[in-house]
Amino acid sequence: MKALTGYLVIGVIRLLSLMPLGLAQRGGRLLGRMLWWRRTRSREVARVNIRHCYPQLNAAEQEQLVHDTLLQNGMVAAEMGAMWGYSPQRCLQLIRHVHNKNLLDDALADERGLLVLAPHLGNWELLNTYLAAQAELTAMYRPAKNAVFDQWMHRRREATGGNLVPTTSAGVKALFSTLRKGGMVGVLPDQEPKERSGIFAPFMGMSALTPKMPQELLARTGARAVFAFTRRLPEGKGFDVYFLAADEAIYADDREVAAAAMNRGVEACVEHCPEQYQWTYKRFKRQPGGGKEKDPYRIAGVP
Repeated sequence: MKALTGYLVIGVIRLLSLMPLGLAQRGGRLLGRMLWWRRTRSREVARVNIRHCYPQLNAAEQEQLVHDTLLQNGMVAAEMGAMWGYSPQRCLQLIRHVHNKNLLDDALADERGLLVLAPHLGNWELLNTYLAAQAELTAMYRPAKNAVFDQWMHRRREATGGNLVPTTSAGVKALFSTLRKGGMVGVLPDQEPKERSGIFAPFMGMSALTPKMPQELLARTGARAVFAFTRRLPEGKGFDVYFLAADEAIYADDREVAAAAMNRGVEACVEHCPEQYQWTYKRFKRQPGGGKEKDPYRIAGVP
């Protein structure tokens, strides 16, 4: 049964890959509206996150941002057909403009290695394709639970030219090795790690368990950091790619200072298109001091 489910998911993605991007995105917006109309987990998690991160907005403005977020998240799902079904060349044709590309070029010309910090913003699969077209990219990925789908997804992602390593000790060693050789590594800086692998630092006015690995990669290899994300353009017109400079404090010996600087970098990315951020993710589930009574989602009654 699990194998059949995997093949069905692959079939849906392949079907989506036959559609023009604009048509697929319209389907994604419909999915987002369905998530909005019902009391879904995605809607309620987004409400909690946006309420805490944007207290300056009034209730109506917060609800509008939740609504827009769900539409954008629906489009991320619908775009899987394009990102994994199109050829890398066709995917790259979806990019209309690259902002601050000099930051990437300068970092790639540096012999110290480059750590690209890519938040869950816009479409990060397209960003991977773009980066792999500029230089060899090594990135860590978490295997899908369905083995059939995971094998297919792994092949499709590596078809873009990237080198994927698992979320294991061997995968972490590969990241360090790549940076020490002056190569490029991509990581997600806004994914909540296991408690032993994280440190609490402020993010959007909240305390967030922040991964320590990016700071360790920088400190132990001497690599430089650059933030990157894609911004979805309206009406199926494609995407823009953005590169942002990292705060120098990200290289601080003090891990709390470095983690806070990294989170400020993510915030700077989100400011460009807040509705395209993955607010449906339980980013603040763990809080300092532990205990489920501090979980803001649990307090709000979100499963």
